[in-house]
Amino acid sequence: MNRIKIVEDNVEEVKLSKKVMFTMKPAQNEFDISLIEINILKSCELELELSSVEKKIKVNVEVQKGAEVKLFLYQKLENSKVQYNYQIGSGANVCVSKFQLVAVGKEMISAHLLGEGATFDYILKDICSGKETLDYYVYHDAKSTNSNVKNNIVSVRNGKMTVQVSTFIPKGMKGSIANQNNRIISLNEKRNGIRPNLYIDEYDVVANHSALIGKFSGEEIFYLQSRGISKEEATRLLLKGFLFSDITNKKMKKEIDKATKQEWR
Repeated sequence: MNRIKIVEDNVEEVKLSKKVMFTMKPAQNEFDISLIEINILKSCELELELSSVEKKIKVNVEVQKGAEVKLFLYQKLENSKVQYNYQIGSGANVCVSKFQLVAVGKEMISAHLLGEGATFDYILKDICSGKETLDYYVYHDAKSTNSNVKNNIVSVRNGKMTVQVSTFIPKGMKGSIANQNNRIISLNEKRNGIRPNLYIDEYDVVANHSALIGKFSGEEIFYLQSRGISKEEATRLLLKGFLFSDITNKKMKKEIDKATKQEWR
């Protein structure tokens, strides 16, 4: 598998085939932005790992026509700002699976579906322990494009999450499909928020959104406790199932399992 690992502004590991081009321009001072450029030429799998404290990072990902791409993102942030820009060519199929641990952070994700038949699937698993803001902007810039954004977030300790997902389908982009599914499990008393937005100017499309903020039900916890499982372990098992859903990559499952064990010992 292709792999890029970046800690602060240091490229610690790069293992790439000819299917992926990568460049990085580190920040020159504390006010500057680190720029990461990734150009995916052909079908492949890619791991990208980012760790930063008090950094500003911009990641541009360009996916060429017809490429089938699985992108696995691992992100650890502390008081950092990250911006992802995806440019997806016609017939390209991009599936992003992301796991992140955030103390404090702001993130913006924009995706442009530039050609007919382009698909963008985005699956996020997030354990939020501080103030975090996520802003998504998905643009259907061609006919018969497809986007699916799914966020599964756990808010713990001082975690306070705000998610906004905005999808745009302008007039003439017939046959497009847009789905949003956002869930936050709150294990604290902080106020979390979800703002789903669908800006649709075309009749011949399918567009849906769902949003849920809450806790695990007492019945779920009680059922597991009745089987001899402690409340803490019951909570961890439910969270593990919540964060494991739609994740097939073994390494990502291992990282999620490790994080839940550390958080709920």
